[in-house]
Amino acid sequence: MIKLIPLEDTQALNTLCAAYDIECDKNTHAYISASEDLKAQCIFTLNEYNVQLLVMDFDDTDPLIAEMLIRAVGAFAANRSGYLFHIRKDVGQAIASTLKTMGFEELETEYCGKVPVILKGHCCHNDKNN
Repeated sequence: MIKLIPLEDTQALNTLCAAYDIECDKNTHAYISASEDLKAQCIFTLNEYNVQLLVMDFDDTDPLIAEMLIRAVGAFAANRSGYLFHIRKDVGQAIASTLKTMGFEELETEYCGKVPVILKGHCCHNDKNN
């Protein structure tokens, strides 16, 4: 089982953001894998009701890991009045199939969805080859 933890240490968050050339401020957050054996991490911002996933990076090609990271970010946002979920197309890994399966709409430069819709249901990605 993979466990994600929020990266709450300011110095560690700043270091992670710097590694991906992301500006870090009070609205920047991250999740990382609790296990050092697996890289699974993401950086996102939450501004009022908008949550934006900026970077996602994981070792495994299993799309369930991407879904797990997205759901963690969505749950974080939902508990803080986040409603609109935006994911840049250059988020770092090929996750388009996972996003479409979860209910995101593909726009010109990003994917967009409503947090309650994204969090609805259970693990939904059945095709591990896309």
